[in-house]
Amino acid sequence: MVIEPSDPFGNSRRGLLFGSVAERYERYRLGYPNELVDTVLGYAGRRLSTALEVGAGTGKATRPFAACGIEVTALEPDADVAKVLARVTHGLSVWPLVMTFEGFHTDSCFDLVFAAAAWHWTNPVTRWAHAVDLLVPGGVLALFGAPAELKNPDLLAAVNEIEKGVLEGDSPADVHPWTIEEMAAADGIGDVEQHELPSVATTTAAEFVGRLATVSAYLELAPDQRAKTLREVRSVLPDHVDIDTTVQLSLARRIN
Repeated sequence: MVIEPSDPFGNSRRGLLFGSVAERYERYRLGYPNELVDTVLGYAGRRLSTALEVGAGTGKATRPFAACGIEVTALEPDADVAKVLARVTHGLSVWPLVMTFEGFHTDSCFDLVFAAAAWHWTNPVTRWAHAVDLLVPGGVLALFGAPAELKNPDLLAAVNEIEKGVLEGDSPADVHPWTIEEMAAADGIGDVEQHELPSVATTTAAEFVGRLATVSAYLELAPDQRAKTLREVRSVLPDHVDIDTTVQLSLARRIN
């Protein structure tokens, strides 16, 4: 079941484009390995019973954490995406909420707060303090993502050339990058660690292009221009490509 507030909180315009491709997002976006969960649990050093996920999408990261017996409250601001999330996590201890991280408030605290390629959508002014407030003392903050870029540098350069001048750059109003230094300097956060979980996946060019079609920069294009650009990308690719699926993981804990 998806729980929707009567007055959903707003989010960045760009962050709410994914509902138009919710099913494709589930079809083409990559999942996360069990090694990720094992690394987070190893860092925690104790059992994690509850988690809050920020920007859950269709549950690519939700499922491996929930499969370990962790009860996940999954925040997803797009209602259409949240419907897919609810469907694919049915039977697991997952509670989807149509809500932004900024709009979520509760008297409860969580053992784990995590975000899979979604922390850059959050408000840079409040996100660290809000995470601390939502964690139990010693609770873990885990932020991670994978580039999912072409491994072959010549192919990557060819695709970048096609995209150059077509895709708009990230707007500061919509996307808020963060650094490990920013994480380490935040009040109430300590024991910061970075982990790299290397992996490469081989997929079809069609699968790779299908994933590109769910990227926000592509979703901002007019449909005809999006289709044209994707066709051009496909034309420079062989039938099968290697994708860098290395997970970059940053960990910290609440220290007060």
